[in-house]
Amino acid sequence: MDLEKQPQQPVAPAGPAPAGPAPVGIRASDADRDRIADILREAMAEGRLTAEEHAERVDLVYRAKTVGELEPLVRDLPAGGATCV
Repeated sequence: MDLEKQPQQPVAPAGPAPAGPAPVGIRASDADRDRIADILREAMAEGRLTAEEHAERVDLVYRAKTVGELEPLVRDLPAGGATCV
């Protein structure tokens, strides 16, 4: 029988996984779509997209089923590269 005290290793808390980009096959939420639509609205306001381009992309945003379908819609915009869903 070993009666000597052994140092205990700290146990990491079992919390939620760190936030990061969602995997491309994950279903897109309304919040994901709204975030992309906001990026597109800002891009149009800055003159990066025409009204026609904006309308086409927003239509695709609200038809998107997965996060992977959203990313290409903002890939060529400054905010899109940094804030991918």
